[in-house]
Amino acid sequence: MQLTLRTTKTDAHDDSLWTAAWTEGPDLLVTGSLDETVKSWNASGDELEETHQFTGHSLGVVGVAVDPSGSAASSALDSLIRVWDISSGSTKVVIECPPAEVWSIAFSPGEEATHIASAGGATNAVNIHSLESAEKVATLSLPSPVQGAGQSKTPSFVLSIAYNKDGSRLAAGGMDGTVALFDVQSGRLLHTFEGHKMPVRSLAFSPDGRQLYTACDDQHVHVYDVEHSAILHAFSGHSSWVLAVAASPDGTGIVTGSSDKTIKVWDLSKRQCSQTHTQ
Repeated sequence: MQLTLRTTKTDAHDDSLWTAAWTEGPDLLVTGSLDETVKSWNASGDELEETHQFTGHSLGVVGVAVDPSGSAASSALDSLIRVWDISSGSTKVVIECPPAEVWSIAFSPGEEATHIASAGGATNAVNIHSLESAEKVATLSLPSPVQGAGQSKTPSFVLSIAYNKDGSRLAAGGMDGTVALFDVQSGRLLHTFEGHKMPVRSLAFSPDGRQLYTACDDQHVHVYDVEHSAILHAFSGHSSWVLAVAASPDGTGIVTGSSDKTIKVWDLSKRQCSQTHTQ
């Protein structure tokens, strides 16, 4: 897998851009910013063309998600999840959450999402809301951190979540390095993955659901066997926090973004970095 820079958009937002997601249909990109806005961009041409600006949040946007039916969702520091119609720009539903309980978000997989999951922050849980009623219908609780003798207490705080392709499993990453796997239908914690001791900022499943990729402040990206909760490989090469990870559709590689201002492409078969982009 190789990446080629197509275009750059300067001043896309009035403040830092924290989150982005691609739609599954046309070349449409959705971005969220600390300027309290969400924007959609047509990426089919030589330049990014803004198609909509979604407003309504009163604090910075920290998460966005899209689903195949044409909806986008955003989570913000104002403790709201807003769901939008991408084509019209209209608001479809607003979900109110308690303070500090909404970070990363993800639609339930399917042709049209019925639920949205959110990393529950200080609740140390994943909260699942119905998109029809806007009510919380399930809570998936992560295990409490184990504090060793003489160790300072690490905050219990869920930062990141990801569904597998068929929606049967959901993974969550915490501030203390915990990575947990849940059965969505039963809400049961299946197991946790060992290896990280610092915040896990992003998660992604492989297309076949057999592997889980994690991005962490420890500057590493881990590859886990989902069924056996075993670590298969740890990629190193970033010089600062790894903030994002995404899997290629063909399952041959992953892409990571870091606060060291680089994007790296990793070849999973060769277990090495194949590209580094600084722009």
